[in-house]
Parts: sequence; structure tokens; C-alpha cells
Amino acid sequence: MELRYLWTPSFNRPRMVAAWPGMGYLAKISADYLRRRLRAKAFAEINYYQNSILYKDGVAELPSIRHTFYAAPREEIIICVGEAQPTIPEEAYRLARCVVDVAERFSVRRIYTMAAYPTDYYGEPNVYGVCNDERLMEVLMRYDVKPLEGEGAVNGLNGILIGVAKQRGIEGICLLGEIRYANIPQHLSSKAVLEKLSSILGIEIDTAPLVERARRIDESIRRRLLEYQREEEEAYKREEEKAYRYVS
Repeated sequence: MELRYLWTPSFNRPRMVAAWPGMGYLAKISADYLRRRLRAKAFAEINYYQNSILYKDGVAELPSIRHTFYAAPREEIIICVGEAQPTIPEEAYRLARCVVDVAERFSVRRIYTMAAYPTDYYGEPNVYGVCNDERLMEVLMRYDVKPLEGEGAVNGLNGILIGVAKQRGIEGICLLGEIRYANIPQHLSSKAVLEKLSSILGIEIDTAPLVERARRIDESIRRRLLEYQREEEEAYKREEEKAYRYVS
């Protein structure tokens, strides 16, 4: 696991937003959208190697997975976006510690992560929250983020990171957006999470393009469902005609 700085940005007391791919691609969609809107510049990266190789025509390569840190100094925000999550729990913990090392170097006062919360929601997706300090519950309530009740787990780096941050004395909040489908990009859920996050951070982000992306995906799904329905109906008719021909 290698940490490399491309240049050193200047901050006072920045906030960090970190995200890795997960269900509904919610976290990565949100973080990538945020960094592009803020025109954040890459300043550091962690290269992480999985416990496997890739080969083509018998020739092997050791691929690396990149986790990039972006700086938005005017907004006092660091954004970390990973290409993939480690498959081994111990390696996920190591990576989280490395990310927190970067946070400590720049005196980050709070880390925000994002995750998906699968439900069969109706209407607009809700946003829930988990924090690593009971005092942060007031922040969730102030911005109308519903704390997750009862007991449960937030799996993956989007959850582990705020746990490691707590060990180092850094505040952490994970925002979880409701999603319907785990394997389809959930842009409306990303929009809901980003609107809460931008309010907490005190910045303005235009989320209208996410609505348009969600509309295009919905149209694509509807077209495919109609095609599938037509194919099923045609197959059923062919079976009926075949059965009719064999009636004596």
C-alpha cells in the first residue's frame, strides 16, 4: 500500500469526504459528482494491490487499485474517491488507517462517508445517518437526517473509516441514502445524500443533472422491460400456434 503526494495543498481546518463503490454505486457517484462540481484537483493517491494478478495471452500483470485525494481549498474540503474496496477485511482496515493518516496531516476536523440503505421506499428517498460521537446526533437532527435506530452494521470502507477516525479522535458521520436496486446506479438517492451533505458543509451544489441521469436510466429500464414483454408474448404465441397445429 503506497501513499504518494503529487503536490501539497494549503488548508486551515478542512473537512474530508470519502467514498468507495458500493450498492447502487451511491457513494462513488456522489463523491465523483461533488469533486467535479467543486473542480477539486488531485493531490495524492494510494495505490493498493489485490491478492491476484491479471493475465492476457499468458502474460501476467500486477494491477493496482487507485484511491485518489482531491483538494478544494476554497471550500476547505478534501475528497477521497477509491476505485474499489479491498476484499480482505484486514486490508480494508489498513487502507482506512492510511486515509486517516492523510486526514491527520491536514488537521481534518470531521470525515463524512456515504453508503446505501436498501428499502422499498416510495416517492423521494430518505437519508439516514450514523455518527461516531453521540454529540454529532445534534448535527443529524439539525439537518433533518434520521439517525438509524436499533442495532446494525455499515459494511465496507464507507462504514469502517468513521470507526478508525474515532480511534484517532476525529469526528465522523456516515450518510445513508435509501436505494431500490443494488446493481443499478441510484442517481436520485445520490442527489438526496448530496443535498444533505452540501447543507451540512455549507456549500451549494446543483444536483439537477442527477435527476436527468436518473430519468435516462429509468427510460432505458422501461424500454428493456417492454422489449422483454414483447419477446415473451411472441414466444407464447409461437408455442400456442405449434400446439394448435398438432391438435388432431
